[in-house]
Amino acid sequence: MKNILLIEPDKEQSELFANWLKEVGYGVSLAHDPEEAYSLLSEEKCEITIIDIDSPEITGALLELSRRLKKEPRFSDLPVIVLTYKKDGRKIANALEAGVDNFVLKPFETESFIARMTTIFKEIELKKQGKKVLDLSYINYLIKILSDVNREDFFLLAPIIFNRLIVDKIQGVIGEPIIRLILKQLEGSVGRDYGFMKEARVQNGRLIMKGVDDASKDVPVKTLAIAFRDYIFAFLHLLGTLTSDILMERGAL
Repeated sequence: MKNILLIEPDKEQSELFANWLKEVGYGVSLAHDPEEAYSLLSEEKCEITIIDIDSPEITGALLELSRRLKKEPRFSDLPVIVLTYKKDGRKIANALEAGVDNFVLKPFETESFIARMTTIFKEIELKKQGKKVLDLSYINYLIKILSDVNREDFFLLAPIIFNRLIVDKIQGVIGEPIIRLILKQLEGSVGRDYGFMKEARVQNGRLIMKGVDDASKDVPVKTLAIAFRDYIFAFLHLLGTLTSDILMERGAL
């Protein structure tokens, strides 16, 4: 049985969600705050941590727990999944920068959630075999969310998605010079009609986007998200021609 640590500040909601997780076949440990969660992780074996960050008074502390876990060697590979209702670009950005590995918007369908968990557990097993995995379904999922945020949050979140979910995972495998080479090849080739990639530059092997230029100010965010998606998958296509050491999983959304 796969074991999950659920961190849900709302006690009534936590019992309902924990019971549902048990019904669909998971083992569940339940915590209501970061301190209780950390104690449980130190005592019990859990393979995934799920955090609900929709309680404003405790959101910061919960994300700080994610940062703490990622810094500790014994917990650094523990997947951290965040649940939230809102398509809030800044909230997603804060979560990704706190080391969160996956993001699920509520409400979700049972089949969709189970499929996502199955993909994550598969990635855990592949990592144990020493393989690097890019979850293409999750990247697509976040790009869909990108299309619904405001313009400012788009330019905040897009490079975080790219660097956190792609560059951070592959840099140790192929090295920074190859990443810089791929990004250089893509410079201006995707999204140039919208102008936003003119604001992109490569620094220390990472994609940096600053503001919005005149050429893209009237372009809908949904259009920018499509161009950004094309940019990412053009990058991944070039990556696939250079190495077979990165597994690109096309799991369920």
